[in-house]
Amino acid sequence: MALHFYNLADPTSGDVINTQELAELCGMCLHAEVYDFEKIIGRPATMIERNLFGWEPRCAACGITDRMIRIRAKQQGQASSTQLQKCMDCQTTFFCSPRHFALIKKTHGVVPIKGYGNLSQCQLNQQIREDVRFHNLLSDAKTSISPDAPTALADSAPLTWAPERVMDKWSSIKGSTWEGEFANYLDVPAGKAPFLRAASDGLALPMSIVYALEVLNGDWKPKDTLVIHVLGPSGLEIQNSMVFEEIMHRLPGLKRLELLLCGPEMINVNQTDGKGGPEVELDTCPNCQRDGRKRVQQLAAATYHEHIQQRGSSFKMPDLAVAFNSGASEVESDSWKETIKMLIEKKIPSVFTSFNELEAAKEAAMLSEFGAQLVPELGPCRNPWGSLLLKTEPGRLDGFYNSNGWFAGGFK
Repeated sequence: MALHFYNLADPTSGDVINTQELAELCGMCLHAEVYDFEKIIGRPATMIERNLFGWEPRCAACGITDRMIRIRAKQQGQASSTQLQKCMDCQTTFFCSPRHFALIKKTHGVVPIKGYGNLSQCQLNQQIREDVRFHNLLSDAKTSISPDAPTALADSAPLTWAPERVMDKWSSIKGSTWEGEFANYLDVPAGKAPFLRAASDGLALPMSIVYALEVLNGDWKPKDTLVIHVLGPSGLEIQNSMVFEEIMHRLPGLKRLELLLCGPEMINVNQTDGKGGPEVELDTCPNCQRDGRKRVQQLAAATYHEHIQQRGSSFKMPDLAVAFNSGASEVESDSWKETIKMLIEKKIPSVFTSFNELEAAKEAAMLSEFGAQLVPELGPCRNPWGSLLLKTEPGRLDGFYNSNGWFAGGFK
């Protein structure tokens, strides 16, 4: 296995870390390690296996890992007594020597990261640890309430929460914030901040939809029936299907919300076939039941362009098609290209979200390539209603991502 080591000069004064070069170096090491691993196991690595390499602790100044330290010592015929040390404040950033910690101490602990509320990397790492602890508390509570539930389910299930209130009238969410829209409805002993961040993972779905509808329609007057198509849904959309009712709560004149979850993965869900399973009326809150508001869901086990072709003249034009965290530029890109062409051809109002800036830029370029006229407020740019739950970028020494954190592009 070819290993690359980034060596800083001996004198501490004058040492400068080339973050771009270091990021490229770590990327090279990661790709080499995954490649060798796949040769050994004789198959492509799964995402979980890739992430084991991506999230392996590395020195924040040079990128070396404990495993590299041991390999280098063995190549030099020495016994390795060196191990990575961790920042005592966040316990998530690592360094291989006091000198290297001195090199990254200021940028790690003091310098705020743009776009994250003036918090430093160390402070954001501490917030992530707090969110993990809060998630574990929720998992323990779920297990104590339902002791027979599978442990994996309790550990992975997201917090699904939305206020039951129904607004008196439509109110714009442009320029608003998570705290401004939801904090007044929280009364939790564990503290509002971690609860709101956990709840935002699911609430990002309806809030991104409402925001995109408002941006695409200008002086928007909500209808009594709203049709939303979710393209390539994942576990996040399926497990959080209840929170789509927040759309109804924000649009008091809305009487019927029709939701289509369309993607090949839907074949594993009951009552689904290639042409689209039956429409199922889902439970709603007491307020919506009293006022006769209905939430209807349909599943289709096909790509979206295939679904449109299969439905033919019975295809119902949506008010919005949304692809959450699509990865269209990286996963099944050929299939996504056909769907994008169909969206543009039929002038379907659409919006794509992504995990980070790089993905958003790639997907925006793809959308533009096929002729989509992108609306600037919908990308590529940060999504003001992206999840507040941050995660560290795998294979990187800096950087964070969040579910639906960026708009890649919106058009109609």
